Amino acid sequence: MLTILHNTIHMIDGLYSLNDLHRVSGSNKKHKPTNFMRLENTKDLIAEIERCSDVSIEAKSNAYKVIKGGDSQQGTFVCRELVYSYAMWISPRFQLLVIRAFDSMTSQQNALSHQLDELCREYNTVNNNLSCAGRFLSIGGKQIKPKIKQDIDSTLKQMQPSLELVGGADSEK
Repeated sequence: MLTILHNTIHMIDGLYSLNDLHRVSGSNKKHKPTNFMRLENTKDLIAEIERCSDVSIEAKSNAYKVIKGGDSQQGTFVCRELVYSYAMWISPRFQLLVIRAFDSMTSQQNALSHQLDELCREYNTVNNNLSCAGRFLSIGGKQIKPKIKQDIDSTLKQMQPSLELVGGADSEK
């Protein structure tokens, strides 16, 4: 999640809200998203982004999307590259805030990715150990336990005649 100055920048389909960025930047009328989108440089950048095969994954091959009306969030949503361009257009200070926000978001994602990798390794280790334990219990239940039970029964049978003799000897006296 992208956060700038404690404000969340909403996303739709991997695109960031220019309207949210406009509010965070100070809501200056000359910096409205529509003004930015009308710039010739912005149009050229959009064309280049959409032409390139290495379009950012977040943008899903669309550089921008404008949502008007409806139940969903309205506004202009742009890819990361256009967020950078918009920030540069506003001011060096805002540009730096945006760059640092993306860096922070990337660092958090990397830390979470590392944590997820560790949890997955731990899960796999536990799962493998439980599988081994399950196999042992299955073998124990199907092979070892019946053998021990058979040995107990055999031992009991061997003990019974001697108990009868002992009982028989007591009854004769």
